[in-house]
Amino acid sequence: GINAEYGHWECRLCVTCSCCGTNVPGEGPWKFQHNEHMKFLQTMCYNCSVWWDKGWFCPACLTVFDYDATNNPMVCCDNCDRWVHTSCDDSITEERYKALTTESNLPYKCILCRGEKDEVYDKHHKKYRDGNKENRR
Repeated sequence: GINAEYGHWECRLCVTCSCCGTNVPGEGPWKFQHNEHMKFLQTMCYNCSVWWDKGWFCPACLTVFDYDATNNPMVCCDNCDRWVHTSCDDSITEERYKALTTESNLPYKCILCRGEKDEVYDKHHKKYRDGNKENRR
């Protein structure tokens, strides 16, 4: 048997980054993301974990994103100030996406803020920035 009493254990044959799909950790060790209640969320390569720590991930699918990527468009929520993939929110049709990107006064409230998907990790939600503790749930 395998004795994994101390620390964490990962299978070097099957561990993959949940964001980019690589099976090598990159420039540093594998990172294991947890929410504030220490619930395990996902395993990431070092490079994706750097973007995660900056808050560069979609709060709906928990996948990191590149601000320069054009293959999966994103929209910023006016309520929580986080970027969400258009593919993660069924309310964003192609027509609505075009309208959101051309009309600056058209509001958008994401799938999490509308309560249609449970919040899993909200450390980067604007309610936690600038010491705004009275808005915490």
